[in-house]
Amino acid sequence: MSNELPPLEPRPRSEGLPPVAPREARQGNLPPLETAPPRPGALPPFADEPTRPLPPPARPVRRAPRGLRTAAVVTLAVVAAGAVGGVSARVFDDDPAPVTVAAESPRVTATVTPPADTEPGLTDAVARVAPTVVEVQTDVGSQGSGVILSPSGLVVTNYHVIQNAGSVTLITAGGLRVPATIVNRDERQDLAILEPQGEVGRGAELADEPDAGLRQGDQVFAIGSPFGLQNTVTAGIVSAVGRTNPEGVPMIQIDAPINPGNSGGGLFDLRGRLVGIPTSIFGPISGNVGIGFAVPASRVRAMVESAP
Repeated sequence: MSNELPPLEPRPRSEGLPPVAPREARQGNLPPLETAPPRPGALPPFADEPTRPLPPPARPVRRAPRGLRTAAVVTLAVVAAGAVGGVSARVFDDDPAPVTVAAESPRVTATVTPPADTEPGLTDAVARVAPTVVEVQTDVGSQGSGVILSPSGLVVTNYHVIQNAGSVTLITAGGLRVPATIVNRDERQDLAILEPQGEVGRGAELADEPDAGLRQGDQVFAIGSPFGLQNTVTAGIVSAVGRTNPEGVPMIQIDAPINPGNSGGGLFDLRGRLVGIPTSIFGPISGNVGIGFAVPASRVRAMVESAP
């Protein structure tokens, strides 16, 4: 499999633009700048501070004898203890136990453990589901992507990827080439189910809820083989749910970049569940402009269950 990028198309030169006018030559001997008048409200300049006389030398402090200082400290401690005791009695007057002033205990920093059902990060989710996505090639030259499904081991892809194919080959994330047969297809929903004729690896979990439980703004990511670049990951959010295509098929609108070759690949949530199959993009050009559509996982489940 080649990972070479397609050649760049030459960009045509712009036509019809007026020529750029030459810059005027700089003039020398410019007149000096005039001093601007002071602005209203501007701060006045600093005035020279008058010299201040030095303060008289401090008188020496006579220290009390050591015994007197010790007695004073003890007296203050007794007074302070009496004050603390009085305050404590007023605050805890319903507690019959004696009040004890204890030393401050060291602070204990608690470690917060996230709940078990917290969604993992994007990197972890991608690593978990990337092996479930395969590249799909046909004998008529069409190319796309597919997803291995758990627990059946079947592979889902788009109908338009295999519609004219006589034979289909799956290329796993590990590079294995496995032939597959078409066991179910639906042109209206643009879905097809393939049965591998060999081991292709573990599958992805299908989401159960309608619209895969997605809400507008949820983060999702797509894995596929755009332009033959296998296992390419792109991420985005759910732009809208409940869209329908001209055939009346429900669609999930996403802004995750998808391009030719992503067709039939996987759209996953951060829990690693398969929530949709990217099938089309909308825009004035053939590349991605941030408006893509995926068939919900509920339609994929119905296709698998109806396969012979």
